[in-house]
Formats: sequence, structure tokens, C-alpha cells
Amino acid sequence: MEFKKVLMGPALLLPLAAGAANHEVLVGQGGNAYVPATLTIAAGDTVTFRQVGGFHNVASQPGAVTAFRCGPNGCDGVGGGNGEPGGGTWQQTVTFPNAGTANYLCDVHGQSMSGTIIVNPVPVTLQSFDVD
Repeated sequence: MEFKKVLMGPALLLPLAAGAANHEVLVGQGGNAYVPATLTIAAGDTVTFRQVGGFHNVASQPGAVTAFRCGPNGCDGVGGGNGEPGGGTWQQTVTFPNAGTANYLCDVHGQSMSGTIIVNPVPVTLQSFDVD
């Protein structure tokens, strides 16, 4: 049996996904506000909503790339959580697996307390290696 050496070219490039990151949005910072009000992240990243004052929650709006409703007692549908508004300090983390936009607001304050999360596609870096 005879084997032939096959050359595949000088290099092969393969995409490599970057690691996920966690971002923070302050809830009730300076009154009825989310800080930052607009946040840009990558698909797969998480956002921790951390209430620092007031009586609030965070609730995604219809059409959001990721649906969530979180408050001091957790997030709706996650481990028996309840996304109802509340006071005190609390934090809840939401994962955004898909690219798109998630507009959200406080159920108590409506559009006067709203924010936007822009989820970009997963960044890709190229890695090269030689094939003999």
C-alpha cells in the first residue's frame, strides 16, 4: 500500500470565540435611573443588575432578544424567582446568548426609567497553524 503526502497549503485559519464577560448596570443610581442607560455587550455575556437604592425592578420589553423580569426576589421563572419590584439592595444576573437588542424598564416607573442592552454577535479572532 502506498501513501502520498498531501499538502494543504501554507496555513489554515480557524475562528476562535472570545470568552464571555460580565457587565454591571446600577439600578436606582441617582434616583429613577439605570447606569449606564445603554450598554453594548457580546452574545454570551452576562449583565448583573445591582440595585443601589429605591423601589425598582428590571423587565424586558416585548421583542427583546432575551426576555427577563428581575427584582429582589430573583428573576421570573428562574429557580422559583419573582421579578416583582422591591426596595433595599439586591442583584440579579441575566445571560444574553443571542445577538440583538433588549429594551427594558422598571414596572413601577415605566418609560421614565428605561434602558437598552445591545448584544453584538460573538467576536471572532483568527488563529493560524501550519498543516503538513
